[in-house]
Amino acid sequence: MNKLSVQEKKLIEKYKRKVCNQYPGAYLTAIGKTHYTIMQEQDGLQPKDILAEWCILPATNPIKAWEMAQIGAKSNQNLNRTHPLRIEGMDMEDKIARVEARRLKTESVRESRKTKEYDIY
Repeated sequence: MNKLSVQEKKLIEKYKRKVCNQYPGAYLTAIGKTHYTIMQEQDGLQPKDILAEWCILPATNPIKAWEMAQIGAKSNQNLNRTHPLRIEGMDMEDKIARVEARRLKTESVRESRKTKEYDIY
């Protein structure tokens, strides 16, 4: 691997932070002498190629590899956020509690606005 400048190291750390949020323990692996990929060690100590999961070819430099993994992690997060079956995995009681807390919060804001209006007169 070539020597990296300080700016390139900061860029890699930025990408690495975002990838590790979605794929904890992700690390860079060299394939041969010219290609790099991002791997994650799973429960059974089986390595998982993150780039191959998204059908992305290994990159020619480490910065590109981390960038591609970051794009894949962001896409994965967006897909999971908007997937229609996402709610099936949630507990119904948790959902009701969240909705109830949100409703109570808006009611308390409305009440505080009403009292402020009457305090002026």
